[in-house]
Amino acid sequence: MADGLPTIAAQAAGALGLFLLGMGLMSEGLRQAAGPALRQLLCAATRTRAQALGSGILVTALVQSSSAVTVATIGFVNAGLLALGPALWALFGANVGTTMTGWIVATIGLKFKIEALAMPLIGLGALLRLSGQDQRASAFGTALAGFGLLFLGIALLQQTFGRRWKRWRSWTRPSTGSWSACADRP
Repeated sequence: MADGLPTIAAQAAGALGLFLLGMGLMSEGLRQAAGPALRQLLCAATRTRAQALGSGILVTALVQSSSAVTVATIGFVNAGLLALGPALWALFGANVGTTMTGWIVATIGLKFKIEALAMPLIGLGALLRLSGQDQRASAFGTALAGFGLLFLGIALLQQTFGRRWKRWRSWTRPSTGSWSACADRP
């Protein structure tokens, strides 16, 4: 496939569309499926700034993806399940958790790619949505499919721009290994 600007723009638009569609489905599904238990759990985990920060660190360290935590947090705020203030502290915790995840990966070599769950989440979410016997299962399926589409969109955006970035870097970097073509001139 040609790597011209129209192709890159089309791939980026499609990936961004999947990301935004996933965000919308996830938010709508969470809004419909959220019972009082989820709201209470989120309120308890983010009651103080320290608890919200700790929750962000813990969840990010567990799922090894600050992107997933950020998306879920935005979805919770968008669905009205979490206030903006505690959400910001949870996002700060997600950034700290990302650093801790880097240390864990560097130390023991354990890395889990959350994008690998995209297709199974979409499939399971669609199954729950289409065969949901009750409103809550159907809404939970919508949220799962939204998460999956969102992760698929992120992976496609990374794939689209990752190859282009490496190619661009190879074009702009001189073959001498220095960053500036003028650096080797006398």
